[in-house]
Amino acid sequence: MTKRIYVALHSPHPYQRLRDLIISHTLFNLPVSVRKQLFTGQNHFCPICETFLNRFLILHRPYHRWCPICRSLQRHRLVYLFLKRYGVVKPHSRVLHFAPEPAIRQHFLQYPHLRYVTTDIDVAGLGIDVCADITKLPFSDHTFDLILCMHVLEHVPNDRLAMYELHRILQPTGLALVMVPITVNTTVEDPTITDPVLRERLFGQFDHVRRYGNDVVSRLAAAGFTVKPVQVNDVVTDLMEIDYMGLPVQETLFVCRRAA
Repeated sequence: MTKRIYVALHSPHPYQRLRDLIISHTLFNLPVSVRKQLFTGQNHFCPICETFLNRFLILHRPYHRWCPICRSLQRHRLVYLFLKRYGVVKPHSRVLHFAPEPAIRQHFLQYPHLRYVTTDIDVAGLGIDVCADITKLPFSDHTFDLILCMHVLEHVPNDRLAMYELHRILQPTGLALVMVPITVNTTVEDPTITDPVLRERLFGQFDHVRRYGNDVVSRLAAAGFTVKPVQVNDVVTDLMEIDYMGLPVQETLFVCRRAA
């Protein structure tokens, strides 16, 4: 939180950033019952917490649409719908979830026979089973049937090694779901840049180490994956659902399999 405040104070819109930090901190500390009273309506629907809403919450970044109940963002709802509509999660599957998004984590915890493992490099994270570095994972080869790694790799200095590790621990018939923010044509990175204010200016966020382009597909392929890009139109059948459920129109979910 201290670093977020520091970066906010040095941003082009410091007062708005600080205001949004205070609002989000206050709001998400309110009981769920109170938040439902504030946001219940019929204009929108969050498919993860199954709440009808009068609006999604916009804070800090204008392209974000927070669910005020379960805190999901557009990309979380897209991944959830992909998992549900394509029947990705099988009974007794072994699932590894990096930096688990609370709303999606709650969904997985509802499966009684699922072997679900969460991991993060930060031991302070809530609901973390294994503290680990994604570039040096403490799991055997071919351990997991499903891996979720969403908006993680842009934080990792050696993302190519991280991708190799994902490939190593994935079952031969398994799926790795990878998502990164794509904001440029070709990936831009500079490991010498460590100042959080400069990182936000160049890479979009104070703890990002690069901006990804579409060449992320070739990086994943170099690690041994075949990659299928999935976008919102591949998941929803009714285009009105995009606005109704607050789904992303510019995010891509990369569905990765081990190459034969």
